[in-house]
Amino acid sequence: MTLEHHPAAYARVRSAIREAARRAWTELRREHPESFYYFGLWTTPLAHRPAPTALSVEGLRRTVDHYGARGMTVTEDELRWAENDSPFDLFGDAGFAEVEELFDAFGNPYDRPRAVNEALFEAISGALADLDAEGFFGTGSARDAVVVNVTMPGHDEAEDVLESARALNPPTALGRYEADWSE
Repeated sequence: MTLEHHPAAYARVRSAIREAARRAWTELRREHPESFYYFGLWTTPLAHRPAPTALSVEGLRRTVDHYGARGMTVTEDELRWAENDSPFDLFGDAGFAEVEELFDAFGNPYDRPRAVNEALFEAISGALADLDAEGFFGTGSARDAVVVNVTMPGHDEAEDVLESARALNPPTALGRYEADWSE
């Protein structure tokens, strides 16, 4: 049986992603006690290993101010969900070294069968779902204050982004996210 057809290999990937994401979110909140409203993992359409990202109210304001200081006028509404513009994009990325090794074991993303990439996407989403199921992102109103998602910057059609978010979040957490992406 090859690696790509071995369910235990995907379970190991999911576990490694879960623990790397746990470390990233925990360290981020410890080192930056801000009002975080988003935590995500982003990848590519070819299922490259995921990278962590996060957004906070304070970080959003700093980003808007940063652009303004350079003569570019952007609003908080324009950048609210712009993961790659966040000062916390890739925070904790070094903790994904094991995840990268596991993804590399499946071969070059450009040469992998589609079924392998789909299984890796499921491992990425499943890792965040596992964390949420254990209450890691909070419960009740604390959970509703944070959107969790898996995205592909540059390939983020609203319906795909919302489908992923709906699978990973309680409906009560998605009000503004759905409204902003539906515009």
